[in-house]
Amino acid sequence: MSYSEVRLVFTKTGVNIKYLPIKKKLSMIIMTSALLAVVLLSSVFVVYEYISLRNSIIKEFSTTSKIIANRSHAALLFSDTATLQENVDSLKIHDDVKATCLYNEADDILAYFNKGDNSKGDCPIHPSRNLNHFDDQYYQVSLPIVVDGESMGLLYIKVSLKSLNGHLSTYVIATAVFSLIIILAVFIFSSYLQNFITTPLLLLKNTARQVTKNKDYTLRASKESHDEIGDMVDTFNEMLSTLQDQNKTIINDAESLELKVGERTKELAIANQELEAFSYSVSHDLRSPLRAIDGFSKALLEDYGHDLDHTAHDYLKRVRKASQKMGELIGSLLQLSRVTRKELKDTHFDLSDLVMNIVHQLQEQDPERIIDIQIQPEMYMMGDEQLIEVALDNLIGNAWKYSKYEKFPKIEIGYFVENDHTVYFVKDNGAGFDNKYAKNLFTAFQRLHSPEQFEGTGIGLATVFRIIQRHHGEIWAKSVLDEGATFYFTLYGDRPQRGETKSFSSGTNPDTKSDESVTGTESE
Repeated sequence: MSYSEVRLVFTKTGVNIKYLPIKKKLSMIIMTSALLAVVLLSSVFVVYEYISLRNSIIKEFSTTSKIIANRSHAALLFSDTATLQENVDSLKIHDDVKATCLYNEADDILAYFNKGDNSKGDCPIHPSRNLNHFDDQYYQVSLPIVVDGESMGLLYIKVSLKSLNGHLSTYVIATAVFSLIIILAVFIFSSYLQNFITTPLLLLKNTARQVTKNKDYTLRASKESHDEIGDMVDTFNEMLSTLQDQNKTIINDAESLELKVGERTKELAIANQELEAFSYSVSHDLRSPLRAIDGFSKALLEDYGHDLDHTAHDYLKRVRKASQKMGELIGSLLQLSRVTRKELKDTHFDLSDLVMNIVHQLQEQDPERIIDIQIQPEMYMMGDEQLIEVALDNLIGNAWKYSKYEKFPKIEIGYFVENDHTVYFVKDNGAGFDNKYAKNLFTAFQRLHSPEQFEGTGIGLATVFRIIQRHHGEIWAKSVLDEGATFYFTLYGDRPQRGETKSFSSGTNPDTKSDESVTGTESE
């Protein structure tokens, strides 16, 4: 029986060897091995005894049949039935002989005896020549009687196997009793010997349990032997020593780290206060002088413009434009600071309505422009609605701005699902950009177009990047110069891996080209 078969048997009977204690496993292994060995050895002895008894019977009656056959030569020649009967009756003294029959060449019975019965019932009518056969109850043997090379008759003997079976049964019972005694002795001896293995392991287990329960790394397991288990105990104690040292180091480092975290927290609080103060200063102290510069420049133009020449008018207009530009730049910086520090408030809102409001405001600011704007309906999103509005205001505003030189400007806002990832996009057919300059696309104050072409502060996309980053998402773009640009973004780590097989649903990916993807990264 193989290991898998033994395991199957124990599983069917509700015993799973894996969950047995090691003491029971050892007992099971020892007893199973001893049982198999005893059964195998006993079986060999029983089979050997059976074969020996059969061979003894064969040898005995082969010799006996030859003797009787030789003694019957003369009687057969002269048809002396009295002598033949005497020869046959000589086997009556053998307790196991059931019947003996002597035939002539024509298979006529000349002499016979049947123990317990005077009939010829046990004498076969036409016996086989050279019969040597065992069945469950009898052994049958026949031997031709040959005189001068000529067959004169046949001797048939039928022997009962009752004595053989009785002897064999006694032998099997004695072997079984002896086997049980051996198995009992092995069980008693194994129960004593297995303690040398299980006791050190149980002590080691108890020590490990106490260490786990009490977190006391000063405990040590006692070494009961100097074999592999003893080596394991030494290794376990060395591990406890290492853990004890590491625990001390961790505790010391934790205390030191706690102090450092406290110091860094204080420093961060101070830095935040300074940033708040700086924001307030920028918001009030810097804007006031700029408003004064712009206001007095405007007053000069209105009140004394007739006294100034063309060059003076040009200078004052430049001063006003620069102050206004500076005001826009300060406003953008303040917006970037606010979106970085604002506490996120996630809500579930309709992105389509939000986009429609942004587009409506752009159309009110620039009513003369006619733009084909496509907004995918029923777009819903989970995020901070105010920050997402700022991000989309910048993205859609850029699409509006960079498509102003197109004859038929078009802007598309929507989303698609790619391998269970939701990707939002803003696409236009405007000026686009060259991908080789796109590494600074989401960095503050970096612009890919000149101010003469398109006005701007260079902070809008940096603000968008910060907002998406705060939502644990990613933003990237694809573009071809003079063929428009598409900006993609995801929220909360929902970006599909590059190289994934695309399967779109709930919207269609607007990008059907294999242009290189540009991923936003914040500059150092």
